[in-house]
Amino acid sequence: MSTITPEADATDLDERSFLAFYEDALPRVYGYLLHRCGGSVAVAEDLTQETFLAAVSELKKGHRVERPIPWVYGIARHKLLDHYRRRRRDEPTVPPPELDSDDERRRAVSALAAVPPSQRAALVLCYMDGFSAGEIAAALGKSPAAVHSLLERGRAAFRRAYLEGST
Repeated sequence: MSTITPEADATDLDERSFLAFYEDALPRVYGYLLHRCGGSVAVAEDLTQETFLAAVSELKKGHRVERPIPWVYGIARHKLLDHYRRRRRDEPTVPPPELDSDDERRRAVSALAAVPPSQRAALVLCYMDGFSAGEIAAALGKSPAAVHSLLERGRAAFRRAYLEGST
């Protein structure tokens, strides 16, 4: 029987080992998605479900996975990008990298939710995932100039929403 470790090969997992992997990965993936979709519980739940359905589908096809946790995060990132592409709206922003209190985190998530989805996508990819403007342009199917515009407008929208949340 295989055990789940970050280094385990997910294709070698039996049912019990997969359940252990799922129990470990589920809250991580959900949290990752929740913070990147503006705190929308419904969207995070849907994307989490889509992520694990895609993971199981790949494993059933015999896909070999050396590092299951990073692999499932990659699937989640793609599901999030697909979500933003479907929405086809324009505006995301990103919370400060280090927030000192739960209140600041709540304000940042609320502010991020107030940013239009396309701007939110650009902000999340830039500031939370570390993508370059070129990488964001490729991921969102936009020009680099459009991405710079999204980031500029997204930062402004986030700043306004975050500051309004402090009053």
